[in-house]
Order: sequence, then structure tokens, then C-alpha cells
Amino acid sequence: MARLVKVGASIEETNWHEALKDLRTDDVLLLEPGFYDLPQGILFSDITIKGTGTLPEDTTILGCINVANDSRFVNLENLCLNTNDEANSLYIPPKANTYLTLRNCIIKGYGDDTAVIACNGKVTLELYSTIILNGSVSLFADADFRLEMNDSTIENVVKDVAALALEGRGTAIINNSQINGSIETYANSNIEINFNNSQANSLLVQGEVWLNMLNSELSFQDDTCLYITDRTWVNIVGCNFKGCVYLDSKPHVIIQNSQIDRLIGVNEVQLTIINSLILSHTDFQDKAKCSARQTTFNGGLEYQYFLALGDDAEFEGRDLIFNSNGAHLAVKDSAKLSASVIATSDEEITVERSYEAKFKLLGMKWITKENN
Repeated sequence: MARLVKVGASIEETNWHEALKDLRTDDVLLLEPGFYDLPQGILFSDITIKGTGTLPEDTTILGCINVANDSRFVNLENLCLNTNDEANSLYIPPKANTYLTLRNCIIKGYGDDTAVIACNGKVTLELYSTIILNGSVSLFADADFRLEMNDSTIENVVKDVAALALEGRGTAIINNSQINGSIETYANSNIEINFNNSQANSLLVQGEVWLNMLNSELSFQDDTCLYITDRTWVNIVGCNFKGCVYLDSKPHVIIQNSQIDRLIGVNEVQLTIINSLILSHTDFQDKAKCSARQTTFNGGLEYQYFLALGDDAEFEGRDLIFNSNGAHLAVKDSAKLSASVIATSDEEITVERSYEAKFKLLGMKWITKENN
């Protein structure tokens, strides 16, 4: 039977260290506001720890929480966990089969490349209204996981380390959350990601991944804002990409109602894009294939081409809007373009094409500049 254990400094309450020595299955520790030093070597199993202060930082645990192999669950609520050395703030071992739930918590890492939350084994990780500071959340190669992240934040301060690293097998559901850093999967990942109404700096997708993005934003302006490679399946609706969407290898991608600064597809990418806006530049090379509907392709002042095809790339579009802003359209090598335009800001555009290229453009004036 669960016990409610009030922990604090008064006579009616149990001393923190005494409570740790007498932990029992299903205990609920109610911590009064204050600072609690957590000794090394304690393994937590089937326990709930709640802070009773007004704010999470009113109740601060100093140290690291390690989950036991046989733990069914560990719940943390309304408290702060502060780790001031090079260790995981929360650690789940490879043999675990457990739930780790954080509600209204603040987890402060050390600020190096050590993961703040490190998950192995079989785990359901739930982050509700929780803030992760000074590091990453990492689900490692041997993890079989389910991640649910709602109304939460990851603040990663370590360069070249993903704020959210997803390896192994599992499902990640991220809703109404902020990730100040990158989200990354890996070559051996087998994962479904649902990223909804959320924001991150960048997203690297590789391995065998199913990605669904809805009403979200990636804020990095460089060429790795969204990088998708390997055999991935991607469905994007209502999203904003401040930098480049780069599609590589053999992904199958559908983009709808979205805004992209730059779009590049290479190798054997297959892309369908509908009712979207490309702000600066679009480029397809190798054997990339794109089917576009009701989409606007703009040219940026710093780019020679607003739309470029090369090698054996294929582009087919209907009801498009072309605004070149002085840039050219290029169809080179053995590339193929067949498109119809319903609106344009240009009196005419210049088309640079190779002799071998196949080109058909309806709905606007254009002049040809042949490149043999």
C-alpha cells in the first residue's frame, strides 16, 4: 500500500536522509521547500517525489537520480533537480522496463556533452510542463522508447550536440514545445516522430524514420535547417522553415501549406509539394523527382536561378506562381520540366537549357538561352 511520507525539517516530518534509507514500493515523498542533497549510489524504484512549494525551484534536489533495473516507474513533480558535476541528471539503465514521468519540473544539467536525461532499455519518458537546462535529452541505441513531450522546453548550451537525440527504436510525440538546439536521429534509428505546434532550431532525419510535422517552425537559416536522408517518409503540413530544406538519398516527402526559404533535392528523392511558398531558391539534381501543385517559386537576389534542374532530375507542376526577381530558370543535362503557370510578376523569364533537356512551360512568356 502506498505511503505518503512528508519530508522536511519539522518534528512532524521525516528527515530527508532517513526517508531515503526507508524507501518502499509505491512511496510518495512530499518534500517541503528547501534544498536536499542526494547521496551517490541510491537507485530509485517505484517512487513518486513531489515538491510542495509554489514553484519548482522552491524544492531543489542536488545530485543525480538513477533508476533501478527493476523499477516500474519513477514520478517527479513540481521540483528542481540540479546536477553540478559531469553526470546524467536522470539515468535509465539498459535493462530497464519503466516509466519516467516529469510534471512541472526543472532539470539542470552540468553544461557539458553529458546528456541531462539518458535513456536506455525499454522506457516511456513523459515530459509535461518541464524545462531541461544546460544539456540534452538522449535516447540511446539500445533504447525501445516512447517519448511524450508536452508544453516543455529543452535549452541546450553545448555546441555540436543534439538537444534531442533519438536513437534506437520508438515513437517521439512532441506537442507545444520549444527545443533550443537540434533534433537528430541516426543511421540505426527506427523511429516515428510527431512534431506538432512546436519549434526547434534544426532537424536532422536519417535512418528508418517516419516524420510528421504540423504547424511547427525550424529557425536555423543555414543549409541544415531541415536535412532529410536515407529511406525516410515525411509528411509536413503548415510549417515554416527559415533556412534550407535539404532532401538527400531516397526519402519520400509530402509538403503542404508551408513556407521554405530554400529547397534542394538530390539523389533519388521523391517530393510532392502543394500550396506552399519557396522564398529564394529551388534546386533538383541527380534523379530527384518533384510534383508541384499551387505552389509559388520565388527568386532571391543572391541566387542566379530561382529554379534549377540538372542531371536526370524531373519536375512536373500545375497552377504554379513564378516570381523570378531577375533570376533565371535552368534545365540542364538530361533534366525534364513540364509545368503550367497561373500567375507571375515577370513579363518574361530567361530559361537556360541544355540541348538534351526536355522543357515545356505554359502560361507565361520566356526566352531560351541554350547551353550545349
